[in-house]
Amino acid sequence: MEMDSEYEVHGHREIYDHISAKVENDPDFADGEPQPSVVFYAIRNILRPAFILGQIPDLLDLLAMVDTFRRHAVNVSSAALSWQEYYSKEPSPDMRLLTKHELNRIERYVAKEEDDRLLYILLIKNLCLMHVYYLVTAPESITLARHLNDYFPGCFLNNDRPSRLLFHSGLSDGEKRMMEEAYQECKEWLIEVDRWQEEREELLLATSTAEQEDATFQQDFREKFPPPLPLEELVSDLEEHLKVVEDMIYKLEDYFPSDNLKVQERRKRAV
Repeated sequence: MEMDSEYEVHGHREIYDHISAKVENDPDFADGEPQPSVVFYAIRNILRPAFILGQIPDLLDLLAMVDTFRRHAVNVSSAALSWQEYYSKEPSPDMRLLTKHELNRIERYVAKEEDDRLLYILLIKNLCLMHVYYLVTAPESITLARHLNDYFPGCFLNNDRPSRLLFHSGLSDGEKRMMEEAYQECKEWLIEVDRWQEEREELLLATSTAEQEDATFQQDFREKFPPPLPLEELVSDLEEHLKVVEDMIYKLEDYFPSDNLKVQERRKRAV
């Protein structure tokens, strides 16, 4: 997948805006919790047929919603395991125990919670770095400082403007350290880019016009600085993560209708 693959970006944007408007205005979403299927669709619309790098800030918020769905599914799974243990000892004609296959699957959801959370944080980090990489040569490069503050709050002295992005909510101390390390990596890279750009301008000053410099800048930049990771690898990791969470949600919906899921969580909190 190329950084500059051709795609109908305006059509993609219209679809995303339509979904966003539906989430904001549909009475079914009045509680602020859009349906997972809508969020999954919006993400895939950004990723395919070509990754719209300019929508990474939107993607980050959508991915934070996916992690909320995942954590809810893990809580449901944990509650189901507790009730499975209870009713194994106190049988009730009104309660059906999980089959061995169902039990193994739900135990796996709980056991993989830390690994799935780590993958989510790594995806967040890589998306932030990829968007910074994109912005260096993008038409909207003037927004780089604002986005840096959103991704790494406090990175600018005397600027305490909070980030507007959802993923910062609930980060553990270890996860915050990962993002701080990502910022240091990003900062050192931007210093190197700035140094290269100054040297390039001095070299071309005597032999090229400003228009010629602009025309070759993007190509020269990409030859000098590869992206933080292959774009197709990032898309593949995102799609795999979506599939894992999506499968988890729909399997649990099959095992326990939505109303029963909420009852189980309330019961667990009450114990």
